[in-house]
Order: sequence, then C-alpha cells, then structure tokens
Amino acid sequence: MTTATTRPTAGVGAVIVAQLLLRTASAAGALALGAYFVDLARAGAPVGALVLGILSGLSFLAELVLAPIAGSASDRHGRRLFLIAAPLLAAAGVLIIPGASLITVAPSLLLVVVIVGTSRLLDGASGALAAPATLGLLADASDEDRSRRGRVTSFYELSSSSGIALGAVAGPLLYGTLGLWTFAVLAGVYLVAALLVIAFVRPGTTASVTAPRTSVRERVRVIRQPRLIAFLPAWIAVNAILGTWVTSQITFVLAGDRTAPGQLLPGAFAGNEAGLSAVLGIYVLVFSVCIVAWSFFIGRLPTVPTLFVTVFGAILASVGLILINRGVPLVVAIPLILAGVFLEAGFTPAALIHLSDISADFRENRGLIMGVYSVVVGAGYLLGNVLGGVFAEWLLFDGLAILTLVLSAVALISIAIMWRIERQRAAR
Repeated sequence: MTTATTRPTAGVGAVIVAQLLLRTASAAGALALGAYFVDLARAGAPVGALVLGILSGLSFLAELVLAPIAGSASDRHGRRLFLIAAPLLAAAGVLIIPGASLITVAPSLLLVVVIVGTSRLLDGASGALAAPATLGLLADASDEDRSRRGRVTSFYELSSSSGIALGAVAGPLLYGTLGLWTFAVLAGVYLVAALLVIAFVRPGTTASVTAPRTSVRERVRVIRQPRLIAFLPAWIAVNAILGTWVTSQITFVLAGDRTAPGQLLPGAFAGNEAGLSAVLGIYVLVFSVCIVAWSFFIGRLPTVPTLFVTVFGAILASVGLILINRGVPLVVAIPLILAGVFLEAGFTPAALIHLSDISADFRENRGLIMGVYSVVVGAGYLLGNVLGGVFAEWLLFDGLAILTLVLSAVALISIAIMWRIERQRAAR
C-alpha cells in the first residue's frame, strides 16, 4: 500500500466550486422539470404528481446503486477522472429532457417515461461519480485536523445548499423565459464544472491511497461496521425530507392547479414563476447562511448530540410551515421556521464529519465509505420523491409536512441507537 505524497489541498477550492455548479444545475433542472410537467399536463399529457415523483426518483436510485462502485474505483484510479466524467454525464442527461415535446405537444405517457426516465438515470450516474470522489478528496485534505474537517465539510454543504438556492431561483425563471432551451443552458453549466476540474485539479494528487484491489468480502466488512449501519436510517430519513421539499414535487404542488379547502399554499404560485423562485431562493439562502454560522464551531462539537438537535430542527420548521399553510399569522410561524432551519442546517456537516472520522480507520477504502453518502442521498431522495408524491396526492402541502414529521421521528430513533454504540466504543 502506497500513500500519496501530496495532500490534495490545491484542488479543494476547485471541487467545491464545481460542486456549487453541479448542484445549481441539478436543482434548476429538477424545478424546471416540475414546471415542464405542469405544461405537459395542461397540454393533455397523462402525467401527475405521482408519475413525476417516480421519474425523479430514478435519478436517486441510479446514484444509490452506482455510488459504492464508483467510490471504490476512485480509490484505485484517482478522484480526478470521476470528477470530470460526472458533469459530462449530467449534461447529456439534461439535454434529452425536452425530447418528448419535440416529437409531439401532448406526448404519450410511455414516451415521457422513456425520455425523462433516461435523463434521470444519467443524472443519478453523474451524482454517483461526483460525490464519493469529492468527499474523498476533502477527507484526504483534512486528515488529523478536525477543525479543518469541520470547515471543509461545512463549505461542501454550503456549496450544495447555495447551489440549490441558485437553482431554485434560476429553474422556474429560466423555464418561464426560455422554455425548453432552459435545459441547453443547464448543460452549459455542467460543462463549466468539468472544465474547472480539468484546469485546477492536478492528476496524481486526488486519490488518498493507491491500493491493491480489495475483495468483495473485505468491502462488505467495511460497509457493515456497526458505527456506519446505525447511522444509515437517520441519514436516509433526513435526505428523504430534503427529497420531499427541494425537488420537482414542491414546484408541482405550489404551481399546479390543485387546491384544497383550508390550505393556502397549494396552487398559490400557479403562473407566478418569479414569486415561486423568490420564495424558494430565500428559504435556501437562509439555510446557506445558517451553514456558514455552523462552520465556525461544528468541528468542536460532539457529533451525535449535534445530530440529534439538528433533526429536531426539521420538526420545528415543519410545524411552522403547517401553521402558515393553515392561515396562522406569519409573526407566529416564521420564528419557528427560522429556528428550525438554523438547527437542521447543521445536520449534513455533522454527518459528513462523522463519515470522515469513520473513513480515517479505512483509508485504503475511503472512496468506498464516502460512496455511502451517495447511497443515503440516493435512497433518501428516492424515498422522499415517491412518498412525497403519495402524501401530496393525499393532502397536498399538509401531506408533505406530515411526512416530514414522520421521517424526523425515524431519524431520532436511529440517532439514539448511534449514541449507544458510540458510548460502548468509547468505553473500550
């Protein structure tokens, strides 16, 4: 086993900016896809919230399946190759989305499923390549420096959430202005991300370890360690919450034509892409500011208690959103939402610190372990999209909030089990 001689500090800034661009294009594409489905439904195509949720979920299914394979391969072949290939795959995927409408104004369900489904699978493959390689590089660059690890993981999450914020603003606005040309613009953003990696991430410095091929049994042993297994339900549940709120489903609920008695928000932004963009952008921008605040001290906090508190924040935010939807004055609901958003903003940085700490004991398989990030993102977003479609069909906006409360309860139970395992490990 040969350890790389150069720590990959030079590429950290480039991969974080590339992550920002990838997230921006992905979020914009997801929201534009939701707006595109609204147009398809109005044109007579047989599509709805459940179809949109299932097709969107294909992206996360592909990421879930491919991420461990790609992460393990990045241990042997270096991170740079995967960081370049990821945005190129995503560009190809986003370019084919308008294919159904180029053939017919109101395409058949089968045509929509084939074209949009293929696009989502390519998008998921892109995420499977990008995330383990990026996180592996960041973990390589922050070994033996927990404060720096807290900063780089926070900035990684900041780039993700800021990208979501920019995408939330850009997606509906671009689609309202450019229509199907939106997807060509987003492909250009992906290409810029690839060029950044080519220009600033040097070959030969982006794999933490060059190791012989490990057996399948050894890889399974690494993945099945109790510290990791106990954490998975919590992380999947939290990503399912994100999959419920920051993908195509929320656009379909807020900008669609369906309404419900006693609920103010369903259909409130129908035909108002600018208003929807502003609301979503402000929400995620506030989330990003909260992550910056967390970055100053999260590396010094105990991980498991921090995770518990941050999940409780999702409960507070959901209660606030239900109150707004039911007409409660903003002065009552907004403080609950802001407190909840601040708390939940610390979850992913704390989770990534925990994952990086685990990977420090298995550096020759670090990419494999970091691939778990994409697995939980893929599984969580897949679950959130599908369940979000079911709950949105049932109770529209209230359904999404109720689903969030259920998933938060699952996460809290998982973290309680984690706490017990960590205490037993510390006592040895």
